[in-house]
Amino acid sequence: QGAAKIPQYGPTGMVVTIPFFAIWTGVTLYTAAFIAEIVRGGILAVPKGQTEASMALGFKRGRYLREVILPQAFRIILPPLTSEFLNIIKNTSVALTVGLMELTARTRAMQEFTFQVFEAFAAAPLIYLLVNLVVDLLYAAIDPRVRLE
Repeated sequence: QGAAKIPQYGPTGMVVTIPFFAIWTGVTLYTAAFIAEIVRGGILAVPKGQTEASMALGFKRGRYLREVILPQAFRIILPPLTSEFLNIIKNTSVALTVGLMELTARTRAMQEFTFQVFEAFAAAPLIYLLVNLVVDLLYAAIDPRVRLE
């Protein structure tokens, strides 16, 4: 008889399966590449004269990046970065279709335990909606302060 496989638990007590790890790795690398390109593009969009002027004033590299380049680049970076954060939420929810059977099974178990079918199946979309709204509201609060005009 074969030995029963012991599930591997992560630091949070969550079972880390191979499909979950593959999805997590893929979404992480994909998103990191997009965010790196957004930041790179924002920094390169700041006119070169800003760098030359700060160097003429005697700023060292770290200081002129922190005090001159990054504040200007942030105004350029913020809109596409917010869009990418919303895409992260969407991409991870699409990635959950890999574990849809597990999600459905857990929801059914929850509704069998609580006898609240509607609440069990309505919780996930409501949480998804709330997370998207919070990200959008944060952007709406920050955007007027940094908008280029």
